[in-house]
Amino acid sequence: MRILSGLRVGAPPLLFVLLLTTGCRSLNDIGVLVPPTVDEDPNLPSTSVEIHGKTRKIHLKTFGAPDLPVLFVLHGSYTDTRPYANICQGLSDRYRVVIWDQRGCGLSERITEEEFTLESAVEEIEQIKKQFSPDKKVTIVGQSWGGGLATLYTSTHPENVEQLALIEPMPLKGSDMQELFNKIVEFRYENPSWNAMVRHGRAIGPGDHARLDYRAMMILRSTMTSGYHCDAQNPPAWPIHRVGAFLEYVRNKRLGNPISGFSYDFTRGLDAFQDTVLILGGSCSALGYEMQKRYSQAHFPRARVVEIPNAGHRMNIEKFDEVMANFKAFLKQYRR
Repeated sequence: MRILSGLRVGAPPLLFVLLLTTGCRSLNDIGVLVPPTVDEDPNLPSTSVEIHGKTRKIHLKTFGAPDLPVLFVLHGSYTDTRPYANICQGLSDRYRVVIWDQRGCGLSERITEEEFTLESAVEEIEQIKKQFSPDKKVTIVGQSWGGGLATLYTSTHPENVEQLALIEPMPLKGSDMQELFNKIVEFRYENPSWNAMVRHGRAIGPGDHARLDYRAMMILRSTMTSGYHCDAQNPPAWPIHRVGAFLEYVRNKRLGNPISGFSYDFTRGLDAFQDTVLILGGSCSALGYEMQKRYSQAHFPRARVVEIPNAGHRMNIEKFDEVMANFKAFLKQYRR
C-alpha cells in the first residue's frame, strides 16, 4: 500500500468529534472508538477456527443458496468484509459466497503476535473450506493482500481451487516487492505509533486494540493512500468496520522489509495450477494494470490481465459494473 503523508485540512479532528458525541462514556468502553468484535458482541454472525491449538472466533457472512458452488472472497489489508458486499451480492445468484474478516482483522477476534504466520493464514482458509466445501473445490476472489493470500493458498493447495480471480494483488514474490517497494510503500512502520505496538507485545488488550485500530483508520480517511487512486486528493469511499492494526504490523514483520529484504514467495507450486487466472488492474493505481502485466502475470502458467480504465485500487466501489462484467465473463458458473 502506498502511504503518503498528510491529512485532509478543514475537517475537525476525529477524536474531538468523538468526545462530543460519546458524552460521559469512557474511551475504554467497548464500542466507543470502534465497533465491537465477535467475542465482545455475540449477536454478530461468526464461526470458529482452530489453528495450531488456538480457537478464535471470526466474523463471517454467506450469500447465496447453500447448494451452490462455493466462492471465497479474501479482503485486502487495512480493511474488512464491508467494502466487498457488492461483489458478494453480485455473485450470489450462481455461487454461495463466503467472506470473513481474517483473524485479527475487522470484527474478528484479535490474536497474539505468535499466532500469525503465512502458514497459519493458509490454514485459516483451509479451515473455512472444511466447513463450507469439504469435498469440492472452491473459487477464490482476492484483492490486494487478499490476492497475495489467494495465490499462496492456490500454490500450496492447487487441488482445492476451481478458479482464481485477483483484483490488483500485492507483489507475489519478495524480489518483486524489493524492486517495487519505493513505488508502492512510503509509510514507515518505524514511526512511534507502530513502535508502540512492539512495546505492547503479547500483553496487548482489547482497549489497546481499539485505540490502535482507531488511529490506523485515519489512514483510510486521509489522502495518505493517494498513489492508489485516480483522484489523489479525493479517494473513493471505502466503508469498513475497523482496521486490524496490530495484525497489520505483525503481517508486515512476517513479510520482511527493504533493509533486510523480503523473503516471502507466494508462487512456489503454482505450476500445478494450470487453469487461467484472471487479474484486474486499474489504470491509476500503483498496483494497477502496468504493474500486474509486468510482474504478476509471469508467475502463473496461464494468466490474463485486464485493465479497468479510470479505476484505482478500490475499483469494486468506483467501477463495480466493469469489475462484475469481467468476473461473469470469466467464472465458469456464468458460462454454463
